[in-house]
Amino acid sequence: MDRAKKAMLCAMVNPGIKGVLIRGGSGTGKTMMVRSVGGIADKSVVNVPLNVTDEQLFGSLDIEAAIKEGRIVMEEGLMKRADGNLLYMDDADLFDPKMLSSVTDAVLAGSVRVERENISAVYGCDTTLIATMNSNNSYLAPGISDCFDIYVNADFPEDAEGRLEILRRNLDHEADADGLRDRYSDDEDELMERIAVARELLEGMRLTDDLIRMIASICMAADIDGFRGDLSMMKVSMALAALDGRHEAEVGDIEEAAAMCLPHRRKPKKGHRESAKKKEYDLLGTGESHIRRAIHDDRRRKPEIAEDDGGAAAGSTAPQLLADARSRLGDEIEDVITRIGEVFETIDLFENATVGTAGATGDSGMRRSAISRSRSGRYVGARLTEDRNPDLAFDATVRAASVHQRRRHAEGGGDMAVIIDKQDLREKIRETRSTSTFLFAVDASGSLVIRNRMMAVKGAILSLLKQHYAKRDRVGIMTFNSTAIQMVLPPSKSVESVYNILDNLPIGRRTPLSAALVYLNEYMTVFTKKHKDEACYVILVTDGNANVALDPDDEETDPLEEALKIASKISIPNVGWIVIDTEKPSSEVHNAERFAKQLRADYYTLEDLRA
Repeated sequence: MDRAKKAMLCAMVNPGIKGVLIRGGSGTGKTMMVRSVGGIADKSVVNVPLNVTDEQLFGSLDIEAAIKEGRIVMEEGLMKRADGNLLYMDDADLFDPKMLSSVTDAVLAGSVRVERENISAVYGCDTTLIATMNSNNSYLAPGISDCFDIYVNADFPEDAEGRLEILRRNLDHEADADGLRDRYSDDEDELMERIAVARELLEGMRLTDDLIRMIASICMAADIDGFRGDLSMMKVSMALAALDGRHEAEVGDIEEAAAMCLPHRRKPKKGHRESAKKKEYDLLGTGESHIRRAIHDDRRRKPEIAEDDGGAAAGSTAPQLLADARSRLGDEIEDVITRIGEVFETIDLFENATVGTAGATGDSGMRRSAISRSRSGRYVGARLTEDRNPDLAFDATVRAASVHQRRRHAEGGGDMAVIIDKQDLREKIRETRSTSTFLFAVDASGSLVIRNRMMAVKGAILSLLKQHYAKRDRVGIMTFNSTAIQMVLPPSKSVESVYNILDNLPIGRRTPLSAALVYLNEYMTVFTKKHKDEACYVILVTDGNANVALDPDDEETDPLEEALKIASKISIPNVGWIVIDTEKPSSEVHNAERFAKQLRADYYTLEDLRA
């Protein structure tokens, strides 16, 4: 927790640091650490509960004043209480994105503007936002995470002694909490004195031109958008120097500030490569890896084709290698099954990029918010209604009626405490999370076996499924080769059988890409009509080397051009496409990239998937 604690100290020393984001696994002590800061900083920690409403957070009409006095007065919310204190949001990634964006904007601006229910008010909000999120299922939009000056991970001790010390202190706290506090009171006093001294040192501190130039150079080299990263580094580096008891910042402060301010602002880099030695180890199947095994007949000779890291056997091109293998192995290429390759840390295809959509507007692969048409979902607002039996928003209805109470009672409206007319009625606006479907369309042709790519393809798909999509709504797997186009796993929430499916995936000889695209178009068209509110995504995993025309007996049509033409005409609303190229990086021709352009899809190679 050292870096997380240092981030908190920087925020307490420099009031210009407006946001600290702490990410860590469940049970690492993030919440306890943040709540302990109040006593050290001599400020209150204002907690924002996950089920908070806009009225509770930003303020709303004071109903009591409106009913009794007929005055329009704003009742203060949590943001007003946070003025001069610390604002804390636990599990920030689970909050409504629009609400979280409003909070960060208010914190950065130092004020809150409320325009609602005949209220127009502005009040100050000088606070620091501290947010935590779970590293296992966390996602924040880049625009929101960029509002946090500091982003750090909360790590837990991995050594046995560190874990034992936590257990000992927990037992001591349960036995005598006051005694434990007294034991560490001197350390706490020393820390508070350190913070006070650092604040004084910070008042007259300025960065030299050389250090400012260094900050700008680092942010440019890291390809950071905007200037919040640069400004955050300046604030944090000065706070670090002050905490160290120095009047001037040094190069080491800049380096440490970069590690705290830039990770969440960096763009994902495509084309990450392993070392040549590691890559060769995986591709050649040395050690305990086996490239392939023929299971349709145990008596047949198993194909053993090795190649160097350049992607082909010495002195042979990929087409020659394929032709030689076919002449030697014949039908043995057909129905070959390869084992699953290395499972590795992958990027989330939908986290940092907008999905290019064929015929539809792109959107993120995360679950989206949608207005519910039923009485289910989260209550997010209210609107006028004339329905005879509305989903009544009682609080909004009373607020709308409250400003008219003195006049209505004076006119003899009755002896009711609150007189409500039809014009006051408000119905609830509810919001639900739209579901998503991810269909992996996998090219299972023999050319992938020849180039030792099928094992890597299986490993990549399993990595993506395990790390990002197993907990999503629906996942399906379709395969295509000259033998069959098969939906081996229809879109389903049960993906426990994916490993066995991939492990026993048969490989055909040729690539009927035209027929596969036609099948996908027909299948997804029907699927989207049945699931109108669902976001659907097709992940096409192929080398793009189509060699079978739509009509297998047609020898005049170019299969590749035909498939590209079909791809250009596919237009399914609410379906996003991603193409993963299984071709070797060293190959001069990447037809899969051409398909990505025709499908208006995002394009990745297998190597790009590594986080």
